[in-house]
Amino acid sequence: MDVDDQELARFMEATHASFDQAQFFLEASGGNYERALSMFHEQSAGGAQRATHPPDVPPRPQAPAGSTGVRRRGAAPPAGGAAVDAYNPGGGALPPPLQLLNAVLGAPLVVVGGGVRLLVRALGFGARLGGAVARRVLPRRLSAALGRAGRALASAGAEVAPAAAAAEFVRQFAERYGDVRPRWQECGWGEAASRAHQEGKFLLAYLHSPLHQDTDAYCHDTLCAPELVAYVNQHFLCWGGDLRRSDAFRLASSLRVAGYPYVALLAFSGPRTRLITCVEGRMAPAQLQEVLQAGLADHGALLWQEQAERQQRETDRQLREEQDAEYQRSLEADQQREAARAAAAREAEAAEAAARQAAERARAEAEAAEAQRAEAEAALRRRKSEKRLALPEEPAAGTPGATLIRIRLPDGSSHQRRFVAADPLQAVYDFVDSIEAVNALQYSLATTFPRRAYRREDSAGKSLLELELAPQAVLLMQPEDD
Repeated sequence: MDVDDQELARFMEATHASFDQAQFFLEASGGNYERALSMFHEQSAGGAQRATHPPDVPPRPQAPAGSTGVRRRGAAPPAGGAAVDAYNPGGGALPPPLQLLNAVLGAPLVVVGGGVRLLVRALGFGARLGGAVARRVLPRRLSAALGRAGRALASAGAEVAPAAAAAEFVRQFAERYGDVRPRWQECGWGEAASRAHQEGKFLLAYLHSPLHQDTDAYCHDTLCAPELVAYVNQHFLCWGGDLRRSDAFRLASSLRVAGYPYVALLAFSGPRTRLITCVEGRMAPAQLQEVLQAGLADHGALLWQEQAERQQRETDRQLREEQDAEYQRSLEADQQREAARAAAAREAEAAEAAARQAAERARAEAEAAEAQRAEAEAALRRRKSEKRLALPEEPAAGTPGATLIRIRLPDGSSHQRRFVAADPLQAVYDFVDSIEAVNALQYSLATTFPRRAYRREDSAGKSLLELELAPQAVLLMQPEDD
């Protein structure tokens, strides 16, 4: 969001903060000057100033009895807590000349506003270059002030992704406090909350104020105590964030943190986040474990309910999947049966069609054979009638040159007739064609001894005498019809 330049100047004048700090606190507070000022003092050292709570925020849970000297949710900050400037580790106020110098360096940035980031980075580079020269020619305190201003300019507008900020925090925490530590998640706190929700655990969130006077002792003596580390790693999902990064600072703002060091136990039910308990200020490892254990005991039903609901959802999901799978299998079986019935119907229809075609072919063949037979019979009848009429008159017995021809049929019957020796062989064929018992359209005549065949077309024009069939002969009729 855009921050009013006058508010920036007013905040920098009141807190002696850099431009980057002023813009960060005003943006985090939504442009509310009083709240930004309160946040600044809260982060610095848990000073007497506190953020004003909106009316819809529920009251903070009180600390358990007997925890005197320990800051918890709703407890007052320690007396005499002095504000610690993130860019003035000594904690004291700058002398008037340096205050004036800080205001002069910040004034141009207030004028141009937060939108001209390229100019800010250019000024930051110039400040770093000037700082290198100033360390050689200026007094130590003045050059330190210039260095802090240069670093503020160089980092102005820099935004670190939540995952990168978490990885940076884990690395720096391990380097400073050792390997015995909570198993911090290397992701943004929103992603850590999602993981805790999925695993059915509370999220232990630690907000790290590196310049706070109690931070180092708290991390060494409490957070890295072996017994506490084993306990939190077993029961919670742990996430830590450096307040100098926006992800952790936004979480601190949403939790309305009143003092540091700060540890909160968060629970998640669906999209909602619930604060179970929190501890503000230093606390011994055993006491902190007791508070966390009490929170887990008092509110573990949330986890059990969430786990039961998750288990019920998983059971319902599995049941739906099984029902869907069973329905799919039943559907596939029905489809297979339907396909089998359709295939059998097609096969039966094809067989029936083949049978009909075969019957039709057989009927057609029978009809064709019947027609052929009828036609053959008609042709035989016509030929017999025609041949009878065409036969020459049979010569009487004893007529000179008469020849007796006997015809033996395949059925064993025989027929004879007299011909003139000069008659052609066709006359004999005409006689055979006229015999009622002859049922062949195609046939040939042959003698048995000597074996000789007399075909109609081969013997055309030859007389019986020339064919040595006179004065008598016996001929066998040999049908040649297919």
